[in-house]
Amino acid sequence: MRLYQRSLMLMLGAVSLLTACSTDLAVTNVNQADIGRALARPGDIENLLSGGFNQYFSATMGGTNESADNSFMVFSFMNYSALANFNMGPRGGLPRNPIQNFQGNAGQASVVNAFNGLSRLTRAATLAMEQISRTTLGSAAQDTRANAYGKFVLGVAHGALAMAYDSAAIVAPGAEPVPPLVAYDSLGRAALALLDGAIADATSPAAGTFSLPAAWLNLTTGAVNAADFVRIVRSHKARIRVSVARNPAERAAVNWPAVLADAQNGIVADLIISHNPATGWQQVWMGQHHVGTNWHVMTPFIIGMADTTNVYESWLNEPLLSRTPFLIRTPDLRFPAGATRAAQNTASNGGATGVVNPVGVYFRNRLQADDGAANDGTWGFSFYDFVRFQGYFNAVRIGPYPYMTLIENRMLQAEAAIRTGDFTTAATLIDQSRVARGGLPALSGAGITALSQPVPGGSACVPRVPVRTGNTFTTACGNILEALKWEKRMETAYINFGAWYLDSRGWGDLAEGTPIHFPVPWQEQQIRLGEPATVGGVGSPGGTPRGTYGF
Repeated sequence: MRLYQRSLMLMLGAVSLLTACSTDLAVTNVNQADIGRALARPGDIENLLSGGFNQYFSATMGGTNESADNSFMVFSFMNYSALANFNMGPRGGLPRNPIQNFQGNAGQASVVNAFNGLSRLTRAATLAMEQISRTTLGSAAQDTRANAYGKFVLGVAHGALAMAYDSAAIVAPGAEPVPPLVAYDSLGRAALALLDGAIADATSPAAGTFSLPAAWLNLTTGAVNAADFVRIVRSHKARIRVSVARNPAERAAVNWPAVLADAQNGIVADLIISHNPATGWQQVWMGQHHVGTNWHVMTPFIIGMADTTNVYESWLNEPLLSRTPFLIRTPDLRFPAGATRAAQNTASNGGATGVVNPVGVYFRNRLQADDGAANDGTWGFSFYDFVRFQGYFNAVRIGPYPYMTLIENRMLQAEAAIRTGDFTTAATLIDQSRVARGGLPALSGAGITALSQPVPGGSACVPRVPVRTGNTFTTACGNILEALKWEKRMETAYINFGAWYLDSRGWGDLAEGTPIHFPVPWQEQQIRLGEPATVGGVGSPGGTPRGTYGF
């Protein structure tokens, strides 16, 4: 958006200068930007449009570590790092700090990068689609396919802006040249409308035999037919609809029957992208994640809910800066088994850095010699690293990496079922992860008919959630909604944009003072002659109240 506005101002200035001169001196400057000439050929238009999903992925998760997503990781306790790099340490600290938004602040790149990347994408896709309306790519079917894909790209881009920022501009065919900023809820509605348009185009008679070229989404399954495209779009609609909510009241007010319908008619298998940094496809954080505990360690705040020995409860009652790592003993198969650290090292294929865990074990209890920063103790550190994607890192990030999982889609259905009182359906859906991957007692058949009932497991239940009374914590077996949260966290970690954060925000689970979104970057506000906002911090505008778990 910023680049477009500057180009617009430069073009207006050029027009005024030309009108003041003799027409005898007018000369066509072939080096000056000319959209009509740049997009004169069908191949030029299609090339501009076809890279849209890659640009979306790069702006949200793939392109840079100076991103909103790295802040979301530490905001939600999915990651912990005390480093100032990418502003992780300041953003992840307790008590929470606000997101600063002034010229020259240390974290400005993480505020502006996703905003600019997504805004440039919406402008580029819009220009391509507007050019198609004035010409043709060769046939009505090609034009319709391009418009369906373009609306999908615009939909997910606006959806990401709605999830992450307090406001942004709606940029789509027919929009004014410099559209105003609108609030996140309006952005979310625009995203859903664009995705509905993508479905309508892909299923229209004009689309013919619809097939997206493999390179456009870069999925391991190759080209995408109309039925699969519609399923992909509908899963995105379900994701966006629930992820825009800023608090429990907004989450409760989501159109849950619509979420259920979209998720039920959504993806039927994981969407997996073929990654290769040399071709511009990568999950960039994984390049740092496995380097050592300075960059990544799993703080116990969330994963401690797997512990069945009450050590987590004791940890919560220690002064914040006196909390030290402890052994998590749990029946959840995604954690290494064992009653001692040495036994859990063994269950982590030895626990050495770089070693791939046994299949289905997502966490490593690392060797003590590799603790590094974890030796410092305090609340941020544990013995555990998330190493589900160690093999991807070892392969220099070349190969398959999940983008959207079937389990996420099932958890969207399950939450919709809970919200509408259908606990039987919710239990069945949750068990497809809880039992099949976690090895935990089934919810199905446990007679759960209300949120007041705990999950099965007795004293060994998972999750065991914090309950704060005054300044004292106890823990108790979670209910079916907490079981859903646990599964969604375990199965989407380091996969989704805003994994853990966007859900935790809507569920009301974030620590007090955590920013509820990013502000429009000061650079954009400066061009618009607006006033940059600072967001978050305990007791400050845009900071969450004390959450579900009392953090």
